[in-house]
Amino acid sequence: MQLQKENKPISDAEFLTLIEDKSDSFYRVAYGYVRNSEDAKDIVQETVCKAYVAKGRLNDPNKFYPWFYRILANTAISYLRKHSRTVAWDEEILERAVLEEENWGDSLWIRESLKRLEAKSRTVIILKIYENMTFAEIAQILKKPENSVKSLYYRGLKLLKERMQVNG
Repeated sequence: MQLQKENKPISDAEFLTLIEDKSDSFYRVAYGYVRNSEDAKDIVQETVCKAYVAKGRLNDPNKFYPWFYRILANTAISYLRKHSRTVAWDEEILERAVLEEENWGDSLWIRESLKRLEAKSRTVIILKIYENMTFAEIAQILKKPENSVKSLYYRGLKLLKERMQVNG
């Protein structure tokens, strides 16, 4: 006889509450990958659907967010692979950027620079800087040792700094 771990699945109401509590964060992470509002919304929606279908397999409901962010990152990366294209910066997008961000030029440069980083470093930087996560939380999301996450973070920052010095 095999002992089974008591695994109480997350209820639909709990799932909805967990999603609503961090929906803005989920959107920002997705947007960090695709830099397009509608695509980011689609990625979050797809991730919510995937997570809902798989929620019964979540072994520890206390680890919901690392589990969800991992699905979100994988969904965003898959989306980028399927839709590898350049984003056209037309007048409407630029006007929206001016209204939304005081320093849109700097923001645009940062986004373009992040886009040139390898996906793993970009993910770590987005989660660390924009979502204010700890290295331990990021390590849990990426299923990597904390020191590896720190290396990805600092390597990515070093590349960004080098680009700033070249362009500055």
